Amino acid sequence: MGKKIRMIIALVVIVGTVFWSIDLVRKRSYSGSKFVFNVGNGSVVVTNRGQEPIPVEMRSDGRTATFRIESAELGLKETSKRRSVGRHTFHAVSFELPPGRANIDVTRGSKVRFVSSSNQRIDAVVTPMSASSVRTTLVLAGLVILAALYYISRMLEHRWVGVLRGKLPAGIFRLKRTTT
Repeated sequence: MGKKIRMIIALVVIVGTVFWSIDLVRKRSYSGSKFVFNVGNGSVVVTNRGQEPIPVEMRSDGRTATFRIESAELGLKETSKRRSVGRHTFHAVSFELPPGRANIDVTRGSKVRFVSSSNQRIDAVVTPMSASSVRTTLVLAGLVILAALYYISRMLEHRWVGVLRGKLPAGIFRLKRTTT
């Protein structure tokens, strides 16, 4: 009975890791006005549907939560400035978002949010992680999944290898020796 429970736990770890990694790296879409959404340490493609520029802000909470954003379309390369409102301290970069489409990258920092308080409609597609963070997340998820699969295989005493040997052509598992 205990062996089956451990195997089920290993399968739950595999399924949980797959959902966790997919949720972390998937793109998210937002549309509307007067809203806040997480950008993380990735990038956001924002489309201002109106005819006038709107004021927006990118924020990160905490005293040491500095970040840097860059956008070629907006000519923007700024590091956040520390601000305080009462006892709340945060870092922010404020700028005008012109009509049309703009790509904004968080080049340093994490847990960055996009804040719009305008009534004008904007659409956004967020990639919440940078390429290196995506790679690290997927490698970590792969290692956890491989470890869980090995654990299950060890609990089954690697019987699947014998079944596989019976189905594959003879000699595939033998090393060929060459003489010189």
